[in-house]
Amino acid sequence: MWRTAAHITDFTQQSPLDGAPASEDTDVYIAYDAEYIYFGFHAHYEDPSIMRANLGARDRAFSDDLMTVYFDTFLDQQRGYDFDVNGYGVQGDGIMSAARRIGRGRGGAAMAIPPADRSWDALFETGAQIVEDGYTAEMAIPFKSLRYPTPAAGEPHRWGFQIVREVKGKDQENQVWAPMSRDETSFFAQMGLLEGMIDLSDARNLEILPTFTTIQYGDIDPTRPGFVNQDAAPDAGVNVKYGITSNLTVDFTFNPDFSQIESDRPQIKVNQRFPLFFSELRPFFVEGAEVFNIIAPVTFVHTRTIVDPDYGAKLSGQVGRFSLGVLTANDRAPGKVDDSADAAFDQTAQTVIARARYDLYAESNIGAIVTDREFLDGYSRLIGLDGNFRLTPTIAADFRAVGSRYRDASAGSGAGEAEAEVSGHMLSTRIGQTGRSLRWSIYGYQISPDFDTEVGFVRRRDIRNVTSSVEYRFWPQSWIIDWGPQITYSRNYDYDDVLQDENVSGRINFSFARSISLNAALSRDR
Repeated sequence: MWRTAAHITDFTQQSPLDGAPASEDTDVYIAYDAEYIYFGFHAHYEDPSIMRANLGARDRAFSDDLMTVYFDTFLDQQRGYDFDVNGYGVQGDGIMSAARRIGRGRGGAAMAIPPADRSWDALFETGAQIVEDGYTAEMAIPFKSLRYPTPAAGEPHRWGFQIVREVKGKDQENQVWAPMSRDETSFFAQMGLLEGMIDLSDARNLEILPTFTTIQYGDIDPTRPGFVNQDAAPDAGVNVKYGITSNLTVDFTFNPDFSQIESDRPQIKVNQRFPLFFSELRPFFVEGAEVFNIIAPVTFVHTRTIVDPDYGAKLSGQVGRFSLGVLTANDRAPGKVDDSADAAFDQTAQTVIARARYDLYAESNIGAIVTDREFLDGYSRLIGLDGNFRLTPTIAADFRAVGSRYRDASAGSGAGEAEAEVSGHMLSTRIGQTGRSLRWSIYGYQISPDFDTEVGFVRRRDIRNVTSSVEYRFWPQSWIIDWGPQITYSRNYDYDDVLQDENVSGRINFSFARSISLNAALSRDR
């Protein structure tokens, strides 16, 4: 297969010196059949001792040298897939969104490569070995793990495509196949093209995962010797995933068993002013979660609030320029109370979430979201609009406008309607430039005291915030790679116009050769 595969050897630096020749040789081979796309990598090193490779858990090889492939399967510059492998075959994968570009990512402060959502896990195969002059690796990605449009009969697929090799031991060097420049903020707009693939399998992805567990308790009977067992308590469930089309998937779960899910990472709870956030790890909720994600001070959809579902159903994917997501589930957790006289005893909460987003043009879209959670006579409802806009190659802006209405299920029957029901809002807007040298942003948001959602996660209410930042970078590109000052100002008020926090800080940052950095900062709070 590799003898007839496409062969790529031309790579340039994205960082630290964008456009400069790659300092190490790389061979990449690409082939495909109806079911898989295959990659072969040979990462050469003049000095193999600088190679970084470790055995570890999936999605945890960030400090290693990696070979990564990126796909924009819809060629719409809105979202993409990330698959990577290190010298020991450790896998990594994720889903990227254009909305994440305002921030920091791989490739330096210019947000050249946006971060991926690593909670998404695809089925794909990797293998690797350390060789005399570096490492070799292979990757096989099944097409059924991707969502992509179906072209007309006989027409080839056209995907956005990028290959990145990371050499951490050489000033965090990133080498790219499609050249990238810091004068262009967008990662997706600088992708190359992967075209010519035809006759890909149109078989629909169908997964059926039944579960069966049983538990039996026993105790010592003090009236007689021996151990007395109680009756066994069997339990069964099923998870079903079906690809309606290559870009639209439906998921269903009944009595799911989440006992095999990875444990939450420990977090310190001592001296915390605000609640802690734990990421979603359950496969049913992770599938298609990128459709519901909206980058904002509030997490509008946090499916960890659905603690113990009896059943759930979800439709997610893309139809034309629309990205759609609908999720419904019940939750037995609120009804697990000891007192059978309690109105909540053995009752379930019902949750419905609907999300739609329309792609306007490259890295720009508008969307709407609706969530509703009902329990007894209480409810938590939310409706919102959002937009992301790429104004120039280096300037982007966004907005969020969301309203909520909440009624506590425990509100007494004697409480008036005005006392039992509260409404709130969350508003935010941001504009910023991320260029080669000049970077600035202005960000403001407010969350009213009565804003609430039992479907999402709210860290802090009763706040008005304004944050601005400006930074300038000089690029000597010698033993000093870049340096520059940065000034940030932020202040928080509550809704009574009482100042809560104010901070002004100044920094100067130096990046030297051999991955050496020096930073000095001065900050004033009140």
